[in-house]
Amino acid sequence: MNTATAPTTFEDIIESLNPLPACTFRFDDIPCRHRAEWHVRKRACCHPSAADLMCDTCYFRIHYFFDLGVHFECAGCGTRSTTFATMYPIAARL
Repeated sequence: MNTATAPTTFEDIIESLNPLPACTFRFDDIPCRHRAEWHVRKRACCHPSAADLMCDTCYFRIHYFFDLGVHFECAGCGTRSTTFATMYPIAARL
């Protein structure tokens, strides 16, 4: 590191960092804007094999819906998910 050109103030260091990933989850077609805490992947039936990012708020909210007995139905094939693990077979903390 070149100490003559490297940022030295807190504001300059933070500004030079890449932004933290944001949650990509949506409720009622409104995207969440919180900082992502989870890397999740939906079932592969009708969803492209891509990762979604989820914040703690959305993570606990969807668990709450499952605890209430809500079932989520795939818009493509109609398969119902009754647990978080069946809807998101891959889930890991970032």
